[in-house]
Amino acid sequence: MAKGDKAAIGLGLIGCGSFGEFCLETYRDVEGVRLVAAADSRPEAARHVAQRFGLAFAETPEALIARDDVVLVHIASPPSTHYSLALEALRAGKHVLCEKPLATRPEHAAAMLEVAREHHRILPVNFVLQYNEVTERVRAVIDSGLLGTALHASFENFAKDEQLGEAHWFWKAAVSGGIFIEHGVHFFNLYTHWFGPARVVAAHTQTRPGAESEDRALCVLQHDRGTIATHYHGFDQPERLDRQLHRIEMEIGEIQVHGWVPERIEVMGLVDEVSLAGLRKLLPGAEVETLEIYPPDRQQYRSRWQSRRATQRVRLRWQPDADKPTLYRQGLRDLLADQIAYLRDPNHTRKVAEQNGY
Repeated sequence: MAKGDKAAIGLGLIGCGSFGEFCLETYRDVEGVRLVAAADSRPEAARHVAQRFGLAFAETPEALIARDDVVLVHIASPPSTHYSLALEALRAGKHVLCEKPLATRPEHAAAMLEVAREHHRILPVNFVLQYNEVTERVRAVIDSGLLGTALHASFENFAKDEQLGEAHWFWKAAVSGGIFIEHGVHFFNLYTHWFGPARVVAAHTQTRPGAESEDRALCVLQHDRGTIATHYHGFDQPERLDRQLHRIEMEIGEIQVHGWVPERIEVMGLVDEVSLAGLRKLLPGAEVETLEIYPPDRQQYRSRWQSRRATQRVRLRWQPDADKPTLYRQGLRDLLADQIAYLRDPNHTRKVAEQNGY
């Protein structure tokens, strides 16, 4: 949307780090949005970003919030700042799009949502994983029942720390909230999207030897639909070994999802003619590999006290025609477009709303 279009919703960015710049690059392509201003606690960073994108430079976040041409404030500053900045923006009559996490303390998050309700303003968190084609196809396979129900799911995040020096705010729990809050919320929200609401059964964090920095975290969840899930996050890998894997154990198969931004799917399972056709429909164009073929006298089997039939065991591989950066940008665009659609029409149903962040 052209910068001079007065009908567009004016967006101001607070937080001019590399991710803030990435968001602005992406938002330039979102219809109905006009990029207006940039601010940061470091004025020199805000000035650089404002010049690069042709925006107004706001000397402070407060000055940005006070601008009449800013309708929506995107908060991309460290987590400990979200509470105070969001409250100020909401009370000034601004809508807010907040980076994860919504806050570092649940009572702060609850207060933020209450102020948003009082002022009739939106306050979603930028949960891009729900706006990902791979994510939605995984959910479709789970919900189809073609592989039975989801029994267990695990997320293993072997994350890089090569750019996270000892002084980085990520390691300061008072600023970041720790791994569960700063990073884990993406995947708690994703698993709620796939498996429904959950409660924490057990959790553990580990600090780096010789330091107070929390660099590993493990959590076990019980989802209401019966799925048990485990989440492991370790920030201790060189960049070239950064990798992530979701494994979803179904009653008669398995789903693997690769990448923290989901990039590709592998589905393995016992199928007959009907269920294989159903999986092909949900994963159009997937590569199908036959692992075993069962003769008529071996097609009947039992699982979880049920009689079932399978003609073969197969593996399907599917991925979209896009790389990780493209998928990430598309998720950001779609999330912002979803929020803009709601601001223009309150009858529009958003994929991500305020309660997701809480």
